[in-house]
Amino acid sequence: MDFSQVIQLEQYTKAAQFNPEKNCLFTTGTHCLVSQGVRKRITLPINDTAQLVANITANMRDLPDDTIAFAALPFCKTEQAQVIIPEKVSRWDKAAFNAWFDAELAPVHGQKNHLSAITDIQSQAQFEQAVVQAKQLFDSEQLDKIVLSKQTQLDFEQPINHHLVLRNLLQQSQSGYHFSFPTIDGATLMGVSPELLLKKQAEALTTNPLAGSIPRDPCPKEEAHRRSVLFASKKDRYEHAVVIEDIQQVLSPFCNKLKIPAQPELLSTATMWHLSTVISGALQHPETHSLMIANQLHPTPALCGKPTSVAYPKIAELEQHSRGLFSGIIGWFDKQGNGEWVVVIRCAQLYKHTATLFAGAGIVAASDPRSEWLETEAKLNTMLNALEIKQTYYAMRNKLHEAN
Repeated sequence: MDFSQVIQLEQYTKAAQFNPEKNCLFTTGTHCLVSQGVRKRITLPINDTAQLVANITANMRDLPDDTIAFAALPFCKTEQAQVIIPEKVSRWDKAAFNAWFDAELAPVHGQKNHLSAITDIQSQAQFEQAVVQAKQLFDSEQLDKIVLSKQTQLDFEQPINHHLVLRNLLQQSQSGYHFSFPTIDGATLMGVSPELLLKKQAEALTTNPLAGSIPRDPCPKEEAHRRSVLFASKKDRYEHAVVIEDIQQVLSPFCNKLKIPAQPELLSTATMWHLSTVISGALQHPETHSLMIANQLHPTPALCGKPTSVAYPKIAELEQHSRGLFSGIIGWFDKQGNGEWVVVIRCAQLYKHTATLFAGAGIVAASDPRSEWLETEAKLNTMLNALEIKQTYYAMRNKLHEAN
């Protein structure tokens, strides 16, 4: 898709007509893709990448050349991808869309979501015990790294306003990859991912893995200290190096050349600092479909572990619940195989009165169980802020802690 053909916002219908419960949204760089209507909705197995790409190609073969589709792939390879081929996709200027979307919602500014209950699908004690068990696998040299996650269900007194949540996400994390995707079970998968798994345009390829992180702080002095701590952390630098090595192994067979910086940089989101490396390459075969590469990168050690083949089955054993679309990948693609894919983190599945939030942490031999739990709590802040319940959430957390 050529973003040089983006049409001015004035030529489109009002932003308020975008319905997160029916339409798809994906923001990238300075632009935004918004769907209207559904031409096809399909589910496809993802355990065979070549067959996945063949099925997608077959479903798009007779459609117009400018057709764009959206898809969400689950973490588990035994589950199925959800693909939406819209009737129409509008290309918006991101800044203009944000401004207009905010203006259209002005009449409902001030409406609050009232949190009524917090339910941990995996408790703090269970999570920390899973970290302890994972570290025993490092002692036996079975693993270099594993990513453990938790899910937290939030219940609300009134229906959640999905438009307001999206508005808040667009405002608080303007540099991220925002996504909104209506799932087959009636939820809206919504979030803002900081992590680009893959961008493919003709022969050009880019990926931006993140691994190693620390929460941000409002105090400038403490913020600078935390940046220094993260960049110097042997634990986080090792965790990051493991991810880069794995991505290099996957991408090398596809590329004539691959550019990998010697050391990571620091990347900030609204709530976290991350170690970040931008990797670029040139494909041997420009016609290679973006999903042919993305599904082989997925899951990366940043979301799974290293070696992936060992970490992958251990995750289900240690977490004892399905991640579903959480820590999967989401993105768009066109008939030519171009596309962009990001990892499904800093997100939630929104229903009418409930929201399920997800967060994970990379576990290595040097990990401390309580510190990893606190990292997952910090990573929830993106969605807690979007739901406008951060203070209420932590107040309720403290009461629950005191009661126990």
